[in-house]
Amino acid sequence: MAATLRDGLPLLTIDMDGVICQPPFNRNLGIHRAFLDPAAPPVPAQVPARWLKRIVDPLRFELRRPLPGAREALADLRALRTLVLLTGRRSMPGHWLRRHGFAPLLDDVVINETSLRSPHFKLEAIADLGAIEHIDDDGRTVQLLAQRSGAQPYLRDWPRNRGLPYDDRVRRVADLGALAALLRDEGEPRQP
Repeated sequence: MAATLRDGLPLLTIDMDGVICQPPFNRNLGIHRAFLDPAAPPVPAQVPARWLKRIVDPLRFELRRPLPGAREALADLRALRTLVLLTGRRSMPGHWLRRHGFAPLLDDVVINETSLRSPHFKLEAIADLGAIEHIDDDGRTVQLLAQRSGAQPYLRDWPRNRGLPYDDRVRRVADLGALAALLRDEGEPRQP
C-alpha cells in the first residue's frame, strides 16, 4: 500500500475533521482526552452497514465548512510534501473535497475501510503508506503515533486537546498554515 511520492517529496498524511474541515459550531467535541494503552491490542469498532454510511455520513459531514486558510495552507504544503488525506471516516469525502477546491491539492485520499477504530487504523495506514509525518487534532491518535510509529506526529491545536501529558515527540501547531511554515523553515525532513 506504499504511496507513490510526487516528485520524490516525502509523505505527509493529514486528518480531515478538525484539521481541514471545521467541526460543527466550531466546537471540536470529537477530540478524546484519554490516551490509549500503546501495548494493548486494538479494540474493533462497530462498523455501520454500507447503506447506513451512505445516508448518515453526508448528513454528518457535507454541510461543514473548511477551516479558514486550510486551502491556501495545503497549497503551500503541496510544494514541500506528497499529501495524503487520511481520515477515520468510513465514507469517501470526495464530493466535499471537490466542492471546496481541496481535491486537486491532494495526492490521494484514504478512508477507514477496516474494523479498527480511527487511531489504530491511522497507525497501520501510516506504516503501510510510508508516511514520515502526520497531522491530527485528536490527542489519543498523535500520542499513539508518538509511542508506536516512526512518523513525526503534529497536533493541530484545539482547546479540547490542550493540557494533556503528551509524549515529547508530539509537536503542537496552530493550524495547517503554521505546519507549512514550520516545515519550510526546517528544510529537509528527518527520516523515521
